[in-house]
Amino acid sequence: MLTLSHLPNKSRRGFQVFRILVILFAVGYYCKETIWGLEHHYSTTGPQDGSSFHKRLDQIYLAPEDSHRPMNLKTGLSIAIEPENASCESFRRSFDNLLSLLPDNSHIEDITGTIKGTGEEKLREVGFRARAFKALLEAWEAVHFVQTGEQMLVRNDILQLLRDNPGIAEDLKLDQIDMIHAFEQVQYFLTQLSRCLFSWTTPYFPDHMTLHAQFWNAGRGIVFTAGNRQAPYVLTSIQSIRGLGCELPIEVLYLGNDDLGEDFREELESIPGVITRDLNPMVSDEGWKLRGWAAKPFAILLSSFREAIFIDADSIFLRNPEELFLDRFYQKTGALFFKDRLFMPGSKKEWLRNILPSPISKQARKSRLWTGESIHMQESGVVVVDKWRHFVALLMVTRMNGPDRDGKKPEGRVGVYDMVFGDKETFWLGWELVGDTDYAFHKGDAAVMGKVEMNPKYDSPITNGAKGDQDLRFTICAPQLLHLGVDGHPLWFNGWILPNKFARGDHLQPAQFDAFIREPGDAGTIGSWRLEKNNVCCLSANHVVNFTYAEKESLGNTIQIAKDVSAI
Repeated sequence: MLTLSHLPNKSRRGFQVFRILVILFAVGYYCKETIWGLEHHYSTTGPQDGSSFHKRLDQIYLAPEDSHRPMNLKTGLSIAIEPENASCESFRRSFDNLLSLLPDNSHIEDITGTIKGTGEEKLREVGFRARAFKALLEAWEAVHFVQTGEQMLVRNDILQLLRDNPGIAEDLKLDQIDMIHAFEQVQYFLTQLSRCLFSWTTPYFPDHMTLHAQFWNAGRGIVFTAGNRQAPYVLTSIQSIRGLGCELPIEVLYLGNDDLGEDFREELESIPGVITRDLNPMVSDEGWKLRGWAAKPFAILLSSFREAIFIDADSIFLRNPEELFLDRFYQKTGALFFKDRLFMPGSKKEWLRNILPSPISKQARKSRLWTGESIHMQESGVVVVDKWRHFVALLMVTRMNGPDRDGKKPEGRVGVYDMVFGDKETFWLGWELVGDTDYAFHKGDAAVMGKVEMNPKYDSPITNGAKGDQDLRFTICAPQLLHLGVDGHPLWFNGWILPNKFARGDHLQPAQFDAFIREPGDAGTIGSWRLEKNNVCCLSANHVVNFTYAEKESLGNTIQIAKDVSAI
């Protein structure tokens, strides 16, 4: 891991530019205290103009809140398309910023070399390097991206631009030859860092900038993953959301012919607006194997959409999923996640301290894992992401579910899945690791849904002296986790439509869905979640909410579709 002790002592150029790289690791969280601390450090090791120090940080990081939106990607990109304007202030500022991120050769080797360690240590180190990559990629794209109407084009003539416009070097007070050499060194640095961190996209895309550029005006869509076993679920879900009025294009991603057979692919593609796509040619998984849950973030990343709603095969919507794009917190952040059940109290604060680079964000310190409310924060049955705004964060999530996923105990190797349960926590943690705190958890409540069981102790609607779960009037036990909209009405649920989704047979009967019980706000509250066999969870309360006629009709339609496609 890079520390301040790695700063070069002899090379004035290395000192000046590597200073910025180290600062990048902290500035991801916009922490004034850390910036002041770094400034103080540099004031003791060499001359430093405080006003220019903060001015540069303001230019690079403290942009207006809407600067991450498409039409304000980087100031002056439209000007940079014309060669005669190549030395304009906007291009010069972007290019100067790019060169300032270049460390000397020894430090390039340090940051692009083999990542050592395992478990917490390795995850933290990857986070540090990913933050440097994020800053470097953004600076590189600011020089190369050109917005023209509804397209984002990539310039491939920067070298010629620098050669034919000596005024650029003059404005930057640099020797032209040295400037061109520095530009090529930055390209080498970015290429090596890309390979070190996120090499698995190379079979399909030449570089990460090319992949990122494709998302600019790529629209919205729905993403599923499915194998032969999940295909009937997805057939049910797709036809169900079509019945709810969702007309968005849909992509179903799979892992080769053995994963999803041709018959299922043809059946899926017979639904208007649905296409199946094979992930295998898009991902290089040499040394590890892409499989199972882990395919979800790869499917999101490599889908053709800019804004994607990922839906698990066993998740069912009761309302049009498109309304998630209208959620005000999604519109503000570009990333919307859903919380898991509030159960299993326990603190993972120290673990978070060990994996997250400092300073730790307010978002992380409010998480259940930090506060001790629960060891479960997120459930990944539905994930909504604007991939343009959160490209590097999503790359980080793929890494956590890819080469860093599995441990190997005999070799002392600890994987991400040894530290968290499957893929579900890797989304918000991936955002945090790269210093991207623009994400939100949906504000709707969670609930259990199913058949209501009444406590036999009660012969009348009047209750007295409730002292424990056994004293509450109603209980619902089911594997389904229901998510309510911010209006309190059912939105979607996971866990499929059977009393036990793990059951096998030709004549399986759907669960009975009469009502739901909201989870209490504290895992220690009377009536809170109880976990039973086969992922069945129970809530007890003195009040239940019955499904409306329209909601029951929607559930009934989904059940009928499942029967029609032989899912049950």
